[in-house]
Amino acid sequence: MSNQKFCLEDMGSYETPSRLLYITSAKYGADWVSYPHSHYFTEIFYIKSGRGQMQIENETIPLLPNSLVLIGAQVQHTEFSDSSAPLDYYVLGVEGLKINTERPIEYSIVNFSGFSSSIRQCFENILHEMHNQKEGYEKICQHHLAILILLICRKDHVSYELVNPQNSSRECHKAKRYIETNYQTKITLDSLSEICNLTKYYLSHKFTELYGKSPMAYLTEVRIAAAKDLLKTTNYSVEEIANATGFSSSSYFSQAFQKACQVSPQQYRKTHNSKNAQA
Repeated sequence: MSNQKFCLEDMGSYETPSRLLYITSAKYGADWVSYPHSHYFTEIFYIKSGRGQMQIENETIPLLPNSLVLIGAQVQHTEFSDSSAPLDYYVLGVEGLKINTERPIEYSIVNFSGFSSSIRQCFENILHEMHNQKEGYEKICQHHLAILILLICRKDHVSYELVNPQNSSRECHKAKRYIETNYQTKITLDSLSEICNLTKYYLSHKFTELYGKSPMAYLTEVRIAAAKDLLKTTNYSVEEIANATGFSSSSYFSQAFQKACQVSPQQYRKTHNSKNAQA
């Protein structure tokens, strides 16, 4: 996978309604790694060429040349490329921008066929400035971003609002991502608070405010989801699944599973094995 990423340094006192964090130029290759993830900021994808799909939460949308996809903060997504027509695209990370949409999930798709040159030029101007980093490049990049957002709104008749991202939101997002990638290991509220450099009481409060559940409740949810997948797709014992998903014991795993799913792990496996056999 060919991938170039340039990050914009903190601009200090320069006032801007939304802040460009980075631009990435990526092209599909044999080493492509795709997994669902989310960010505390908005991402703007522009497909230069190739074809593929993007999974946004539980929805899947096609990716075509000259299409642009805006993914809101905290929206889980991942992209897949057609190997016969490899994806080649730009992506911007933008802090403080919220796209207003009637969809329950915050994302928007804009097709710029016949109107792509101005849009693409904005991305290429940003990439050029970030690559060369000549005097004043930060402000120039911000101006190109502002032009890009206005062009998107003009074409798609969407609106956007500016939000004030807080450091605590970034740190809570870090905790969420850490849970999602390390749920098999021992994780405590104390260890999460140390990773995020927040007190455990503040982390618990802000995490619950952002995601509707406490960090430890989310950890259990992630572990149960992983356990469900193992129960359906492997012959591992309950004890092996408990160990593989980070539970301290098989008895605690069974209690947590029963509470979350209203059935025991064995009953869950039996039900789903029966469905698979009938299919």
